[in-house]
Amino acid sequence: MFILERIRTIAILCLSVFGCTGNILTLIIVNQRFFRRTTSAAFISGLCIADCCVLCLHSLQIVAKLRPQVTSYDCIVFYFIDVFRLLSVWIVCFINIERCSLVFNPCHMPRLTSQIKSRLFVILLFCISLIIFSHYTYHMQIEYVRGANQTEPSRSFCAFKKDFHRLTWESIRSVLTYWLIVPVCIVCNIIIIKRLHQASRIERSLSPDTRTRLDLSSKQRQLTAMLVASSLCFVVTATPSTVHAIYLLISKNFGNHQYVIHIFTNILLHFHHASNFLVFLFSCARFRIELIELFRRYFCYKIYSNWYKRSTQNTEQVVFYSTKNQRTPVKLLSQKSNLQRRNPPNNIVLLGTNNYNIRSTRSYGHPVQPHYR
Repeated sequence: MFILERIRTIAILCLSVFGCTGNILTLIIVNQRFFRRTTSAAFISGLCIADCCVLCLHSLQIVAKLRPQVTSYDCIVFYFIDVFRLLSVWIVCFINIERCSLVFNPCHMPRLTSQIKSRLFVILLFCISLIIFSHYTYHMQIEYVRGANQTEPSRSFCAFKKDFHRLTWESIRSVLTYWLIVPVCIVCNIIIIKRLHQASRIERSLSPDTRTRLDLSSKQRQLTAMLVASSLCFVVTATPSTVHAIYLLISKNFGNHQYVIHIFTNILLHFHHASNFLVFLFSCARFRIELIELFRRYFCYKIYSNWYKRSTQNTEQVVFYSTKNQRTPVKLLSQKSNLQRRNPPNNIVLLGTNNYNIRSTRSYGHPVQPHYR
């Protein structure tokens, strides 16, 4: 069992690092040019933030178990894990409802939803989640574990009080996070896939000119493919953990075999919060294009351009001319490559040149050609 605990710890920590990185990249991509002005961008952003919070808090919980210590934030961490997990699940549910509404009524959908309404709706869901789990303040407490020869506690953990009906609450939480959400996701996904299949058959039967006009909805199609894949991934990863948790509470069978199943289903449930980036990456071609553009812009182009500017700077010359009538030298700028060697007129004397470096010729405008007075 010690080996399984280590495997679970390493797997969840690795998933947390990968999931937080992927969710941050997804958050950046959906708020850029292509996806930014869609209503689904607000839902995807809220989903990424909620998943990142679940991953970070769960990792904090595991790290605290690796180094037993007495803390006062165990119940707070437990509370916010459930809050953000419920928020993540509800966002997935309402994403499916929004996509289903778009498939049925594409012309009037912009009137029903907007970016501001979507953000306010995500905030409202977060407030409702806070209220639902507010009873944790009354029914949970921090318990301390003392060693055999120690009077002071060696570690602490958060647990429900003895008079709390945990089986009833676990059933309610399963209904809120799974049994109400999964049927809605399945029905909406079936409707969306069926309607898109009908639309693709109609589009193939149309003329090429009409087909070109229908390509304008490719943004919504790719968003629909992303979000349907994400909801299907949620159903696949959340089902084993939810069913097994209900089974353990009803049967009270806490043997070694059931403990092994619990560890693997918990890892699978944790994978749901880290899988958004992978799901979007494999289900949407435009998401891959935006990701490549992001890496090219921020990681390759800027590093290379800064190195190139430092290594090959533009050189220019300061040319001093003087005339017989005016003895004060006049300083003129000209690029070295564009400066032509010519013999000055009879009444002009070339006094000297001086080379110096500048950052870019764009800051000076067009190069100034030498003129004579």
